[in-house]
Amino acid sequence: MKALIIAADAATPDYIIEKSFLFPNINRMIGRGAACTYSAYVQKGYTGSYSSEQNWASVYTGLAPMEHQINNKGSKLLPPRMEEFNGLRPFWQLLNETGLTVGLWSAYCCNDPVEINGYAVSCRYEPIFTPSENREAPRKVTVCEKDKRMLRFLDGTPPPRLYPRTLKQQGFTFHELKTTPELIDKIANEQAFQAILDNFDSELRFWFAAMAKAQRESPVDVIYLFTPTTDILAHFSLYCDENPVLIKAYLLLDRYIGEFVREFCPEITVFMSDHGQQNFKYLIQCSDSAIQREAFDACDNVVWMKNGYIAFEAQNGGLLFTAHSLKGVFIACGSGIRHTKISEMRTLDVYPTLLELFGIKVPPGRIGHVVEIFDKPIVNAEKLLKEDDVRYKNIALIQTHKVSVTDIILNELYIENRFARITVAGEPKYEEIFRNNPRVFDFIAIEHFNADGFDEAYCGFYNETTKLMRHIRVK
Repeated sequence: MKALIIAADAATPDYIIEKSFLFPNINRMIGRGAACTYSAYVQKGYTGSYSSEQNWASVYTGLAPMEHQINNKGSKLLPPRMEEFNGLRPFWQLLNETGLTVGLWSAYCCNDPVEINGYAVSCRYEPIFTPSENREAPRKVTVCEKDKRMLRFLDGTPPPRLYPRTLKQQGFTFHELKTTPELIDKIANEQAFQAILDNFDSELRFWFAAMAKAQRESPVDVIYLFTPTTDILAHFSLYCDENPVLIKAYLLLDRYIGEFVREFCPEITVFMSDHGQQNFKYLIQCSDSAIQREAFDACDNVVWMKNGYIAFEAQNGGLLFTAHSLKGVFIACGSGIRHTKISEMRTLDVYPTLLELFGIKVPPGRIGHVVEIFDKPIVNAEKLLKEDDVRYKNIALIQTHKVSVTDIILNELYIENRFARITVAGEPKYEEIFRNNPRVFDFIAIEHFNADGFDEAYCGFYNETTKLMRHIRVK
């Protein structure tokens, strides 16, 4: 088999990359190939961020969210259908055009599959957005007419998507947690989202069995498997550093990666996520708790745990611990890939880099780069990102609004300026918070700001009534 691509929603590099020694199969991939924590399409905030659907659509097409328009109106609308990629040249189409067959398993944004050279097996569920008694969302497998033959490889139906028990089901109210914060430690440690582990094991086992049967009888050149479970398990279980639930979940994932590789013997193996996860406290990381609370917009609507972690009551009734973080995971090893660490990679680079793995030309209109991980001739030489040749411009962002708004404006400025170092000119008391933002290069006190020291300077605009937010160039 040519390649195996495993995609795990929100798998966080703080564990996968930084603690790879815990995960033998992932660690072996990193030791033999190329790995990085890349910059994802995520806003540094707990509301209004880019959705997973938008991120995965960018991975599939090499287009920014405003270009592909997949799920740009909000994640609670109907899940994206596979036909929405018509005309966007997704990676499976280009692989097909070069004669490679592709098997898509549970690919995000690909509900109601269409015909491809290979097959597409979709897995849909209806998210639970309310604190209902039922905490299971049944998964439904769908295929197009051509691919109905694939159903014979499935052993029944996939396990349901599991949601955490509500606070009411655990015998608490959020008001009680706010007034008696020590209760939350009891919930987190004794009633954490442990049930997700068996559910995750069942999900991976289900897909592995189906994929193995299918590959023996109807082999394809490239297999792509997606799991959304790594997202929800972090949201509702990441209540501390060195989180035991997350580590156990990633150990399960690592074990199945090993089984997949042994079963399929791919020439190339890729593991990736669309972004990571982090507790809300890392959005406003600061050693001064008073400034931290002041900077956190929802400070009156959360519980502050003894370890500094922050928890919300989620819309579905569970206890929510994390927001999406700015960094995703990309690991690739195998034929034509050298052992190296990637330092400059973004979401839009994944698509051209994947195409380069197969020696396929990147279609016009893609601004992403091929990252420098290859020890073979490059077919997209004009797209190759040579990090030693990068020249950065210096940009200043003047803090004109509260920290949460400035963070979002900063994020959009960062995304629009690929090769730039951004300095925030702001109130000195927020210096630590801004310096802990991985998209900030430097910080200066506003009274010391001089635009002459920068190539470009910007300030933010925000209308609290209309929610219109922009960055405006002033130099």
